[in-house]
Amino acid sequence: MRNNRLNLLNPYIGKWKTEGLTKSGDIITGTDTYEWVDGGFFLVHQVDVMFGDKKIRSLEITHYDDMEDVFRSQSFDNEGNISISTLKIYDDIILIFADTERFKGNFKTNTIEGLWEQFDGKNWIPWMDIKLTKILPQCNDEPVSASLESG
Repeated sequence: MRNNRLNLLNPYIGKWKTEGLTKSGDIITGTDTYEWVDGGFFLVHQVDVMFGDKKIRSLEITHYDDMEDVFRSQSFDNEGNISISTLKIYDDIILIFADTERFKGNFKTNTIEGLWEQFDGKNWIPWMDIKLTKILPQCNDEPVSASLESG
């Protein structure tokens, strides 16, 4: 049975314009796209951005962990990296935790803004400010088919 907590992810569904700036001055531009896999148990997140002069593409799958009452995600990028994260959503606050990265942001009707930090072995260091603006919403909250093929 599908857990109703998955509905907390419905506002993410759609295509987003991604903009940001790293603390070292790299400009981030591109898109993030979120859609449900048929059945609505898994959320697919595709990232297609320029990080400075470097192209970054990744595929992330998110599910709900009933036992821990959190979202879990696994991400795979075009450089062979795999990242495992825990996500928590409290009202309009988004928290993402991984081994060496974390995010705290706020979700508004059509924007997500926040700060990514990286762990340097001793401390969490500000890494990049990011803003996503919804450019293509989904018409409803029904799960949709996700295409995993590259565009």
